Amino acid sequence: MLQSLHIKNFALIEDLEMICRDGLNVLTGETGAGKSILIDALNILLGDKAGPGFIRTGAEKALIEGMFIAKPAVNSWLKNQELIDEGTDQETLSVVREISKTGSRFRINGILVNQASVNELKPMLIHVHAQHEARTLLSGQAQLNIIDALADQSHEKALAKMASLYANKIDKQKELDALRISEEERMRRLDFARFQLQELEGANLSDASEDEQLEKKHTVLANVSQLDLAASVAYQALTGETGGDGISSADEQARANAQATMNAIDALQTAVSSLDRASKLDGDLSSIINSLKEALALLEEAKDNIRHYKSKLEVDPEILQQLQDRLAQLATIKRKYGPDLAQAIERRNVLAQEINKLENAQVQANEVEQQLQNIKEKLADTSETISKTRKKLAKEFSQRIITELSQLGMERCQFEIVFEQLPEIGSSGFDSIEFMISPNPGQALLPMAKIASGGELSRIMLAIKSIVVGIDDAPTIIFDEIDAGLSGRILQTMRDKLAKLAQLRQVLCITHQPVIAAAAGNHLFVEKQHAKETTIVKIKALEGEERVKSLATMVSGQENAAVALDLAQALINQRI
Repeated sequence: MLQSLHIKNFALIEDLEMICRDGLNVLTGETGAGKSILIDALNILLGDKAGPGFIRTGAEKALIEGMFIAKPAVNSWLKNQELIDEGTDQETLSVVREISKTGSRFRINGILVNQASVNELKPMLIHVHAQHEARTLLSGQAQLNIIDALADQSHEKALAKMASLYANKIDKQKELDALRISEEERMRRLDFARFQLQELEGANLSDASEDEQLEKKHTVLANVSQLDLAASVAYQALTGETGGDGISSADEQARANAQATMNAIDALQTAVSSLDRASKLDGDLSSIINSLKEALALLEEAKDNIRHYKSKLEVDPEILQQLQDRLAQLATIKRKYGPDLAQAIERRNVLAQEINKLENAQVQANEVEQQLQNIKEKLADTSETISKTRKKLAKEFSQRIITELSQLGMERCQFEIVFEQLPEIGSSGFDSIEFMISPNPGQALLPMAKIASGGELSRIMLAIKSIVVGIDDAPTIIFDEIDAGLSGRILQTMRDKLAKLAQLRQVLCITHQPVIAAAAGNHLFVEKQHAKETTIVKIKALEGEERVKSLATMVSGQENAAVALDLAQALINQRI
């Protein structure tokens, strides 16, 4: 339910707040006073298009804020959208739209959201009905939705089953179309897949990191001479020996440096021996000796490791060539199926599945075709069940519409719902329906959309809303001058229906009719005020004598005419 609407710098509105109540709320005022601007602002707040043209002249931005009572369905939606915590329920809901010269932003409870979210929320908050909207609202699909909404849970389950079957049908049809390719195309794709798979299998891919490991080996083999020299120099520095093959003659300076220096192990052994003798004179040298002995043990271990390392170094051009060939092969594989070996391995697995599918395409196509046929049979059965329920509901609905319209001055109106079967079953079945009406005797039944009279459309809309209000989720219904062109007893009947409707839902109604305005529990008067070279729209809640005078003005054009005042008070007293 709408509690309040705050509008700032929007169109002709400088700063305005509309407070709404339960029941029937009416907006009155002279033609052009700005009543429809309020409805436009509410629609724009809840997702309609808006641009800089709506910003009041001289302002930088426009702001619209609506406060609503949050019903359980709204709270559930907020939780699904992660706008409130799972264990939280909101009593009120704030929706804000800010329109600037560069765009607009939406906020729900202070959180930025996109327009799609607000559009999704709107039907849970309000339904707006105006004469110009009737043709859209009463499209074939909308009419079908009205009939379906009148049904029980078994019909809802059938509709859900239909939607699921239809989705399965679409998926199976796509799968079948993919399998039913031409033989020439199938063989072309099969040959290409086999070629790719053969190339990948020929590469013997098993380790996604093989290329990285081979790169390391290649680096070692390609630089074995430098590595051997470095190891030999290090070995000779430790021991004074060449370590097998000795130091390569390629680096005479390194050999000379190693030979000119006492080797590290001998040096440490000399140090240990010297301090060992001295420790007999000073026991504090023991810790230093222990450290030197540990260092000596580490150097002995390093010496053995260097010797072992040198023994593994191979200068084998054949092995180096094999490594280079393998790296080149892997590079080709990565370029064609990569960018890395992991993706190439995955591609190999996918190709194997694709080849199996192409080789067995006909068998699979036959299986899928049978599955598709089974789904179509279930669709036909479910569509038939849904159609029977709809026709029964349509008959009952037609009788109720005729009764409602007769109370609204269309006593001799004929109303029927015509069913046609679509050539193909859709997600909601095979029914196509059309609301047909003959407002006057002798007039042929015509589709609702072809009715010319706005007044007749307004009464039909009110009749439909009176029937479906119990199943309508929106807590607020807005009627924009649906009483235009009506008078007398018919107008009184419409007043009564609006008042009864307002006992179940909050109703906002723009009207120029005092009969309708007098039935409201909340009478809001809209007017334009002129100051210097500006025009602004104001709104005021009317109570007591002020309200009687306003109704009197609507009756006679004079707020203090005695007869008009008496009539206005009488209309208020007629409220049901």
